[in-house]
Amino acid sequence: NFGVVKMNVDTDTQYAFSRPIAGHFFTNYDGVLKVDGEVGNKKAYDPRSYLKKAEAGMTARVVEACNDLKSAGRSVSAG
Repeated sequence: NFGVVKMNVDTDTQYAFSRPIAGHFFTNYDGVLKVDGEVGNKKAYDPRSYLKKAEAGMTARVVEACNDLKSAGRSVSAG
């Protein structure tokens, strides 16, 4: 009950953040590239469109890690 558990989730959270971005760019390939002097589709290359997905992916992974470590709903500062 009083042991210490270390879990490195850095790689997992990086992947959880970057995977939705890669998926967005592959799905909207024509819209994010500048082709023949055109600027593409603003809705596709606007960072807000894919960073929101990336944030949600990372959030889900952090929640999963907290649940795995049984630390969800606990506070470090609560005595």
